[in-house]
Parts: sequence; C-alpha cells; structure tokens
Amino acid sequence: MGNKQIILLKCTSSYPAPIEEANLAMIPDLAQRFGVITGLSDHTMGITSPVIATILGAKVIEKHFILDRSIGGPDASFSLNEKEFTEMVKAVREAEVAFGKVDYTLTEKMKKSRTFARSLYVVKDIKSGETFTEANVRSIRPGYGLHPKYFMEVLGKKALQDIEKGTPLSMSLIL
Repeated sequence: MGNKQIILLKCTSSYPAPIEEANLAMIPDLAQRFGVITGLSDHTMGITSPVIATILGAKVIEKHFILDRSIGGPDASFSLNEKEFTEMVKAVREAEVAFGKVDYTLTEKMKKSRTFARSLYVVKDIKSGETFTEANVRSIRPGYGLHPKYFMEVLGKKALQDIEKGTPLSMSLIL
C-alpha cells in the first residue's frame, strides 16, 4: 500500500527453531524485494543466527529474553538470560565492526605490521649491470622491498646501479 515505514522480520515459526531451518539468506532478499528495512525474529537456540543476520543486513533483532529459566514457560528453552543476551549484543556489535566495508587502503596498524611480512632484499653486494640470482636476492623480513611474488621475474635481470647488501629491492633498481 506504499507504506515504507515498516520492518520485515524473517521468522521461522518453530519453538525452538532448528538452526538448519533458519534460512537467513532470505533477509537480504526481503530487503531487496520489498525495499524496506529487514530484521530477524529469532527462535533458534543461542546467538549464531542473530550474528549472521546482522552481517546479512538485519537492522532489528527480536530475541526472547527470560530473567530466570526456572520459572518455565513455552519460550524458556530458547530464551536468553541476561548474561547470554549481553553476549549476543556484544557479538552482534563485533560482527558489524568485523564486516567492515570494501577498502583496500592500509591502516596505520597494517602499515606497521609490514615488518612481519616478507619481501625481496639484496643479500650480497651487487655491481651495476650484474645479474640478480638466488645467491644475491632473497625473500626475508621486513616487508619494505618488492613483494616475493616478483622473485622469479627479478631473477636473470640486471642491476641498474651498485646495490649494497641489505637494501630492499625495488623496481627502480632493476634494468
């Protein structure tokens, strides 16, 4: 009827719902098909379904909550207590952060971690015009030289200038 101020919740009406029947793939389909916000009305045991639903675009999670399972009731078995609910919220928030966005730039922390990566280094002094060989170029740490994937490409090429042992190899040093 044109009302876009609704949220569709994917629900498996089984109490408790078997995890293999959750069919969370419907969440993004419902969002695309109807052009509305989607979520999950969850009756599975545990917190796996809400975490996955979040990654699939769910903006609302409805999960049964119980203060004390000993009071019983039809929903008690699959309801979360306070500690479990807190863990679910934490896991959902971590999943949102971990999912991130498409971005190929390196963060400052990633750049600092380059010291743990391997790269190509000159391991023996090389004279201008000398051939790069397995004896004078190696893949070692830190990662400030050419990526090791270029090793076979570099072998057999000539040095553009004299290069001292310990120098990170770069394309600017290769003829």
